[in-house]
Amino acid sequence: MPTLRSVISRVRTTNKLLSSDNIISDRAVEKELKSKAITLIRRETNLRRLWSTSTIFSEIPCLEMIQVPLSECCDYHSDRVVARSKHKLPAMAEGIYGYLIQWVRNVERTTKESKRINEMSINRYVNFLGINPRYNRLVYWIDNRYLYCSNPDVQVLSISAYFEDDIPKYLLFPECKCDSRKPSYDECKNPLDLQFKCPGYLEDNCVSMTSKYLIETYFRLVDDKTSDNRDDETVK
Repeated sequence: MPTLRSVISRVRTTNKLLSSDNIISDRAVEKELKSKAITLIRRETNLRRLWSTSTIFSEIPCLEMIQVPLSECCDYHSDRVVARSKHKLPAMAEGIYGYLIQWVRNVERTTKESKRINEMSINRYVNFLGINPRYNRLVYWIDNRYLYCSNPDVQVLSISAYFEDDIPKYLLFPECKCDSRKPSYDECKNPLDLQFKCPGYLEDNCVSMTSKYLIETYFRLVDDKTSDNRDDETVK
């Protein structure tokens, strides 16, 4: 899979105006590349594609959990306790089926085994509790960018999802010791040298859409500004 730096270079070389322009920063190109990739990937996942691949999903291998009252995330009046991620997750892309989450796993520190957890909306979970207060099925849900788990004793979870934002280093390299999952890249690596999360068959479309948008947007603004300056000079 290409790096973000190499795809940015592709965008610049697709048009002479972009390749020689110093106004459009790599950061601006990166932002549009990711935006177009999200649009294309959302379309594909809505069609039930890409879910079994590893090209678009990123893993947070050791997400530390803390105990909180269930009432924190819903109108459930009791002393029931659940687990919640200590930190908020980066923004995740959404499709017609919800967040683009490939899986959530309960990481066992001692046996180095993991168990996949099923997703359930908080409203459905509360409805089950209303029917049976002893309902103890292991499930997870997302609320306000926090990951929740129905088992309050869970200390560490791992999640694989398509994140719109970069994953902060304090989530990828936490202080909690979790030997069963290791990040797949260097802590000190430049973000531009990380993989560009887009499947190969969509990359050409992503590059051409980004190039077209930058040309139409940035150079139109330059032309409009030049035209305004000319009008001002004419008035004088």
